Amino acid sequence: MIHVLLIEDNDVDARLTQDLLAEWSVEEFKITHATTLAEGLSHIDRCRFDAILLDLSLPDAFGLPTVRQVHATNPSIPVVVLSGVSDQTLALQAVQQGAQDYLVKGQGHPELLARSVRYAIERKRSEERLTYLAQYDHLTGLVNRSLFRDRLLQAMARSKRLQQPLGLMLLDLDRFKSVNDTLGHDVGDELLKAVSERLKACVREVDTVARMGGDEFTIILEGVASEQSIVVVAKRITESVSAVFELKGHAISVGISIGITVYPHDDHSIDDLLKHADSAMYRAKQHGGSGFAFHEASGYNHATIFSAS
Repeated sequence: MIHVLLIEDNDVDARLTQDLLAEWSVEEFKITHATTLAEGLSHIDRCRFDAILLDLSLPDAFGLPTVRQVHATNPSIPVVVLSGVSDQTLALQAVQQGAQDYLVKGQGHPELLARSVRYAIERKRSEERLTYLAQYDHLTGLVNRSLFRDRLLQAMARSKRLQQPLGLMLLDLDRFKSVNDTLGHDVGDELLKAVSERLKACVREVDTVARMGGDEFTIILEGVASEQSIVVVAKRITESVSAVFELKGHAISVGISIGITVYPHDDHSIDDLLKHADSAMYRAKQHGGSGFAFHEASGYNHATIFSAS
């Protein structure tokens, strides 16, 4: 069953569209009909749709802004434009604004509409998959380096605008190489996935946990109230990761070393912030690992604050 939202004010065109989709024998379509853009947007907010069929000439909207409004409301739903105008330039612009296809009403084989909806759904799924692969780590599902930098840049802007510090953590597993060397990369991969789950459990949903590569992770803590709130999270992480992992019949014990800097006390570029957190992380490792350290110029006075080892 494919659930389609039809936004069309002309009753004759709406009935024709529904009849054409009803003739498609491969799959069944469930149609929800809206006669205005406002009504359609209200349906989008309340219900889940697989695709949207959109007329560009509505009582409360006209032309390409209609596509933009629908796309902005829920960019994950594929949109197929139904127009009374055969205009290649308009069709291209509609696709550039987020539509998956552009069809002229009353033209083409009856099967064209149903296939266009089906192909639009598949193209949207492919787009989302490619976007996911470009922004998320394939092993752990965490944010990858590229998306992390974008999020950190946005978080830094919010930090200054709202005058709320953010904590930046760089984390590196202790003794991970020995796990790979003695138990193999398959177990090492399982360990990285298990560590990722523990890291996510230690922070809020608004925080960002990313994998930078290998056994190195980063965390953005936004809107931190005080030094103590950062310390609480860092202790929670070191204690959580220090607990034994049971993986593929092996009891694995590792630790994690964390370097921390705080923006905008440490008011530098992204690359410099990462370097500062990296230097603090190595100081934590030099104290035996399973602990954390603040960057000396981050506004806090601690060196290695805590060690679980």
